[in-house]
Amino acid sequence: MKAKALILTSVTLLTLIASSAFAEEMHMHSHNHMEGMTTAQGHQGKGSVNRVDVKAGKVNLTHEPIASLNWPAMTMDLDVMDKSTLNGLKAGQSVTFNLVEKRKGKYVISEISVVK
Repeated sequence: MKAKALILTSVTLLTLIASSAFAEEMHMHSHNHMEGMTTAQGHQGKGSVNRVDVKAGKVNLTHEPIASLNWPAMTMDLDVMDKSTLNGLKAGQSVTFNLVEKRKGKYVISEISVVK
């Protein structure tokens, strides 16, 4: 009888330890996945369109400061991930946009929308 109780207690203890380790692994995986999503979301900006070059996939913007990148307000050419996002965009329009890091230090516009 004591042997059965000892075996049952051991199995229960091992199950609890394994469950705890699995739960911790799932938490770590979930946390890392969420970090990746945060990075992928990019950096939001607001500005006005100066020029659009659909063929080259570029837009020249004068934008407000982008605090998440520690960028001051400036005028710059930016590439877009998808040239079709520039269709219908015209000089003088106010826009909001999302920047993502394509490679170290190189940011591109992943989304751009006209402010109405």
